[in-house]
Amino acid sequence: MRAPLIALAFCATAAVAHAQTPASQPADEAELSPYPELLETPLSTEGDMAEDERLAKAASNKPELQPWFAFKQRFEDRTGISFGGSYGVLAQSYSASLVDQDWAAGHKFTFNASAALLDRGRPNALYFDLTVEDRRPIFGSERAPLAAGVLAGSGVPTAATWGDFELGVTQAYLRQTLAGGRFQYTIGKVFAPNFVNPYPFFDDNRQFLNLAFSTSPTIAVPLRGAGAVAAVYPGTGSVYIKGGVFTANSNDTGWTVDDFFSRNERFYFVEVGSTSFARRPIPIHARGPMDANNFHVTFWYRDPLERRGPQDITRPQDEAYGVAFNINQMAGENIMWFVRGGLGTGGFAKVNLTVGMGYRPPERQADLFGLGVGWSDPDDAQLPQQLPVNLRDQTTLETFYRFALTPNVALTPAYQLIVNPSLNPNEDALSVFSIRARLAF
Repeated sequence: MRAPLIALAFCATAAVAHAQTPASQPADEAELSPYPELLETPLSTEGDMAEDERLAKAASNKPELQPWFAFKQRFEDRTGISFGGSYGVLAQSYSASLVDQDWAAGHKFTFNASAALLDRGRPNALYFDLTVEDRRPIFGSERAPLAAGVLAGSGVPTAATWGDFELGVTQAYLRQTLAGGRFQYTIGKVFAPNFVNPYPFFDDNRQFLNLAFSTSPTIAVPLRGAGAVAAVYPGTGSVYIKGGVFTANSNDTGWTVDDFFSRNERFYFVEVGSTSFARRPIPIHARGPMDANNFHVTFWYRDPLERRGPQDITRPQDEAYGVAFNINQMAGENIMWFVRGGLGTGGFAKVNLTVGMGYRPPERQADLFGLGVGWSDPDDAQLPQQLPVNLRDQTTLETFYRFALTPNVALTPAYQLIVNPSLNPNEDALSVFSIRARLAF
């Protein structure tokens, strides 16, 4: 009974907030709102398009594809529909591996579209967002980088979202901002890690690759499936509260609404934090809680998971729960530092702590340099069978530099040094060299 009650309360709150929103408020007032979009993240549909547009403008001294972007803007002005996409390729090599695969390569194709359904041009407009993706190994690689990094011995994936699934709809949801910017919600098929403990550098399409530097490896967060998220500003200051519920049964390209309502297997979270408005003209910025100066604490819980069939060796699993935190701050106009950590059960790690920084050269605003160090204590209690040895604590260092070759093409070499790889007790260190290329259109 919990899921229908949650859905009913969620819709009732949205209706009340909608009624309180001035219908005559002009669109340009939204740009002056002191409340940033807490749910607009780089891996969401609208966030992905906005970040590509921002990077293209930052490198706009070169003219490639600029007529194309101008056409898309005219199309959106006429129809209320915006669209865009990207194509990325990632290759990784491993100095050692538990299996006979010392390299891996994969690709990502992404198409995003967003349509204003109601109140177009107003701050309280209702949008429908859609993302279609395809991810798989390429160049004869036996496995995609997501799996290959773990099989090389790393206790956390060396390429957080570079997995393997065929073309399909990965996100499809409604979103809206109401009550003068104080209340925001998203409901539908969503990518849950977008909303759980995010920060400016968790996007492995453009920034760090290792999961140690994205959503905390202590959080047993599901991936793609039915869910709802809401965020509210309870006062006039910078404090916000954000919460959500998702099905714990992910499906990359399928629809999991039946699981959400018929199975008591869900993931819940509540986040409380303080956010600064990232709209200011600073070199490193993002939107919502992923802004220049942010502090938050995330509490989460996942229901127990039942076995889904005789071939399901990953279940049953006990309930999982934990807490995570994030602090990221600007140091001057070109450097952002961060400290993150968490405690939990059911994830890749029981405990983790991560520190790092990003630097954007003043003369090359679309470039980015990143450096991070993370420590994690693996959670071997979630493995399908007991191992003959205890898994070691793992330390991960990653550094990268993203070169903006044109306003629409970026090339990012990266290096990861994994000390005491948790899943490979025969190696003291694992080196991972990566090269990532991405075209935005």
